[in-house]
Amino acid sequence: MSQPLNALSFPLWGSRLIEASAGTGKTWTIAALYLRLVLGHGGEDGFQRPLLPADILVMTFTRAATRELSDRIRARLVEASRCFRGEVPVDQIDPMLKDLLAAYPDEAARSQAAWRLSMAAEGMDEASVHTIDAWCQRMLREHAFDSGCLFDETLEPDAEALLTEAAQDYWRQHCYSLSGDELAEVLKVWADVQALTRDVGRLHEQDLPEGAGQGSLAECLRESLQQRRQRLDELKAGWAQRAQAMRDWLDGQTAPAVCDWNRTSLKPANYQKWLANLAAWADDTQADVPELTDAARHRLNPEGLLEARKASAPGIELPEDFEAFAQLLDDLRQLPDVRTPVRLHGAARVGQRLAHLKRQAGTFGFADMLHRLDAALSGPHGETLRQRVLAQYPVAMLDEFQDTSPLQYRIFDQIYRTADHDRHSALLLIGDPKQSIYGFRGADIHSYMAARRATAGRHYVLDTNYRSTQALVGAVNAWFQQAEERDGPGAFLFGEPGQAESVLPFVPVQAKGRAEVLVDGDGALPAIQVIHALDGVRPAKQALRPYAAACAEQIVTWLNDPAVGFAQEGKPFQRLRPADVAVLVRDGKEAEAIRRELRHRKVASVYLSDKDSVFLSEESRDLLHWLRAVASPLDVRVARAALATRMVDLSLDELAYLASHDEAFDARSETLRELHGVWQNQGVLTMLRQTLHRLDLPVRWLAEAGGERRLTNYLHLAELLQNASTQMDGEQALVRWLGMQIDEGRSGSEEQIVRLESDADLVKVVTVHKSKGLEYPVVCLPFAAAHRKVDPSRTAFVHLLDEAGQRRLVLDLSDPEVKEAADRDRLREDLRLLYVALTRARHALWVGLPAVSDGRSPKCTNHLSASGYLLAGPQPTEPEGLMARLQALAARDAHIALASLPTHIERTPLRRDEAVVPLQAPSVYTARFDRRWTIGSFSALVRSLGSVVTSPAPLAEPRPADDEWPMAAALEGDAFSDASPGGGLTAATTVATVASEQEATPSTPAWHRFTKGAVAGNFLHDQLEWLAAEGFDVTRPDVAERLKRQCERAGRLAQADEVAQWLQAVVSLPLPGVGASLQGLQHRLPEMEFWLPAGRLQAQTIDALCRMHLLGGRERPALPERELHGMLMGFADLVFEHEGRYWVLDYKSNYLGDQGAAYTHDRLEGSMAEHRYDVQSAIYLLALHRLLRVRLGDAYEPTEHLGGAVYLFLRGIDGPERGAYVMPPAWPLLDALDTLLADEEHAA
Repeated sequence: MSQPLNALSFPLWGSRLIEASAGTGKTWTIAALYLRLVLGHGGEDGFQRPLLPADILVMTFTRAATRELSDRIRARLVEASRCFRGEVPVDQIDPMLKDLLAAYPDEAARSQAAWRLSMAAEGMDEASVHTIDAWCQRMLREHAFDSGCLFDETLEPDAEALLTEAAQDYWRQHCYSLSGDELAEVLKVWADVQALTRDVGRLHEQDLPEGAGQGSLAECLRESLQQRRQRLDELKAGWAQRAQAMRDWLDGQTAPAVCDWNRTSLKPANYQKWLANLAAWADDTQADVPELTDAARHRLNPEGLLEARKASAPGIELPEDFEAFAQLLDDLRQLPDVRTPVRLHGAARVGQRLAHLKRQAGTFGFADMLHRLDAALSGPHGETLRQRVLAQYPVAMLDEFQDTSPLQYRIFDQIYRTADHDRHSALLLIGDPKQSIYGFRGADIHSYMAARRATAGRHYVLDTNYRSTQALVGAVNAWFQQAEERDGPGAFLFGEPGQAESVLPFVPVQAKGRAEVLVDGDGALPAIQVIHALDGVRPAKQALRPYAAACAEQIVTWLNDPAVGFAQEGKPFQRLRPADVAVLVRDGKEAEAIRRELRHRKVASVYLSDKDSVFLSEESRDLLHWLRAVASPLDVRVARAALATRMVDLSLDELAYLASHDEAFDARSETLRELHGVWQNQGVLTMLRQTLHRLDLPVRWLAEAGGERRLTNYLHLAELLQNASTQMDGEQALVRWLGMQIDEGRSGSEEQIVRLESDADLVKVVTVHKSKGLEYPVVCLPFAAAHRKVDPSRTAFVHLLDEAGQRRLVLDLSDPEVKEAADRDRLREDLRLLYVALTRARHALWVGLPAVSDGRSPKCTNHLSASGYLLAGPQPTEPEGLMARLQALAARDAHIALASLPTHIERTPLRRDEAVVPLQAPSVYTARFDRRWTIGSFSALVRSLGSVVTSPAPLAEPRPADDEWPMAAALEGDAFSDASPGGGLTAATTVATVASEQEATPSTPAWHRFTKGAVAGNFLHDQLEWLAAEGFDVTRPDVAERLKRQCERAGRLAQADEVAQWLQAVVSLPLPGVGASLQGLQHRLPEMEFWLPAGRLQAQTIDALCRMHLLGGRERPALPERELHGMLMGFADLVFEHEGRYWVLDYKSNYLGDQGAAYTHDRLEGSMAEHRYDVQSAIYLLALHRLLRVRLGDAYEPTEHLGGAVYLFLRGIDGPERGAYVMPPAWPLLDALDTLLADEEHAA
């Protein structure tokens, strides 16, 4: 039996269960208990010592909930500390804090308590308020040795790509080798590899039976077929004779002209055909199940056969063959199923392969974290890990515990040992089983039940509702109480015969009530208004539109009536506004039905769902066409397709004009070309925003209904594309990525969930799942009779309880008993969903309740819905019976009003009574700012050598090898370059190129055969960058394995060994001028970043200085005419110290020839001049010179400490210069540049 919870006397130790019904102040209670834990309040009922926020683990299920909970706790701590310091007037202190203050009468104790509360409030940034996933990740990272997890793994929330790869691998490994007959059996289970991927998507995450996945698929299939055939042979034995005996007996019974049987129900032609089929089945050794119709199965069993006997006929004893036939049907239903072991094999093997791929990629997902922590706690170091977690978090409060999965509860049970009720720790489980509605996410109410049993005698309840009016709370209580009091399984369908108490009873709550009242011209509105259509049965689909229309009309009626609003004594009357109304639905179809009717009445609405991905929107498909056109602006076909989208919104006349007038189409194409340039230089986000303004899309969209939704989706997609572009190489890669997201049609992360388009005054259409935890003044539930029975063809699996009360995974739902049990669980969750829906309102509920059928039969199926079950129980009830029960409910509570659905529903438009507020004239911005200030770099200085560019700013972040365009002479006639900067080379071309080169010259060193160009150069730079952090130890096993993975990710797995050999040669090469190899260096700084101020620095000035002091007057291209005004930045590949001298090293993968002999000093110097690396070396040495001057201070001697710049040409390491070109410091140059930049810095 539960006891009411008193926040001041609640024991803060051991394991305890707190049931918090909707609106009963759960968050307030958590904050109150948190205060007591921080203070160490409670004496014997308190925890053994005061705690810090870092000691108290507070767990909830969403990031938004953690933020809200953390803010509420912080605010409560601040409020309490002010009260303890006497800064709050006594009459403004709430009763709980008054009682808490009274427990500290001594001034010193009160001052100490105030200090603790203040420190806790200030330390809330370090508070342990987490989602379960985030906490598991933290535990695995902080206790890596005890949990056995790697340090360098990364969290990848979306493993869909790896899952697809694992499924494809399974298909190749197990299905390609099957015989024709075996493959035909498999194709009955999975039509193709996509069907396999969909099937195992969630199944592989379940607790599969022991032995699943053993052996090959062929062995699994053969064993299953053998068991099935063996059982069929046993069942067929003797049935040819039995069928003949049954026919002979029936022939004898029906042969007389006047007999005791109804020949219409028992036609000889029918039963003779049925029994002939049964006999043929028994004789056919290859036949699977007999081909018997439902009529045959019914009529030939004893009950069905006796139904065909005339009412006046005397009783008769049937031959035992008919009873045997009924048993045969039961045995056939229990035949070993081939599909189940095949699906389990696929799920197990795909899961194993997926885990392997994740280990290879160094990634893990949310589910992996839970499984890893569970396995660690169960493993050999489990007790050590448990003690360390307990020491770190002696107290844990699990919010929303009803949504816990069995795995999640098992983790906390292993740590805190719920049944032990330990005095030295505390596990507080806080939730409401009546609101357990996330079964599709793995939540299991039976985990709550297990915790309830483990905490028997320690159950507490929050029994006062602070959200809703007393009238509404009483009406909702009445609705559920009538079902709880009725003989049967109780309001939530968890009662069992012989049980003294339901494991999930409905306990009415009290109500504090609200000060304001929702009224109309006749007084207070009814708490619940039920609009019924119980004069007949209609298919559920046909009830959708009239109830959506009735609901929309009621909303407009309320909004148009100036007398409808909130009245409160001493405060002005507040009219009901659209934002005060929420319509709760189950899915997108219901949402679209109600939003359509609202649009007809000029009522703006917003749809909130936690499932819909923005990639499922129409805007995503239109945007895909637009991206294709901008990426390929010269492709006429693609351009026309983009211009014809609804996003661009051209009329048919405009499209026809473009089709027939080339000049007009060319103008549009020119826009696409300009946008293509913007995309290349400034990124996809800038391009898409310019698209908005160039085409005037916001103005046109916002003038239409739904325009705000379109604009929000467009901007949301633009953000996602910008984020994705940072991982993509080129425009076409981003186009392919968007196409893949649309094809997959799913929501991989919270970032992809459709966003709220506006915070304006809109009616909210919300799914019941999304509404959990929210509240609204008025709630409409127009489709309360809607339900969806479990469909075996659409249900991959279910979890059911066995006789021992343990969950078991069931894949085959063809058994009527299994299907009935699954549908019973479905109805249980529907009842909890209805409870959530009915408890969202503060003042009023509008409920639609028609009598509906499933469409296949005219019979009323309301008893299968939550609302129908609450009214009339689990048995089928005709509309008249439902009406009688509904009237009895209204008679039980006067705040429940009934009204019939109107036969004709008007379309009254919403009237706008508010005066339009005139817009204020915008203020003129008169401040001046420097519009030419920008960020420059070496790449910007040398971009477009030989042409004049107005801005030196790097509009797109340069990569290290972007300046390594090939020398014309070196690449003349070369077929194997992966091109110059900006060039695109597909993976297929790269592989073909590598294969061709390797085949052509197999004895040539790898660095001369490796793919050329910027893509290959950037790849090599990336490897050398991370190898620097590993001491350039290429041969170390873990480094070698990581290098192989990096090659695989870059599509160069075939070259992995050669890359390793090349890099080993590079890092072991003694550097000329330095006297040490990269491996021999002790002090290294990879990718040193620097920023130098530049006021009005002319590129020609830098050019002249470099020509004067570097490369001995060698001819070189002139730097483009431009001005650097802002900051000059860069990244040096490697800065290192050796024997007291500091050096800058830059890797170059430039191709100068097919052999090492081509990399002579003269050719290296020529490349330095052509690419203007002399300018780069001057800038990098100046940055290092300034850094050393600051870091070494007075001890800095430039001529002794600054070594110079080494340019290491990676392809020339076997050449006469070992690929190195050393640039010693040119002191007059560095002094001149230093002075120049100092003057510029002062000028800036």
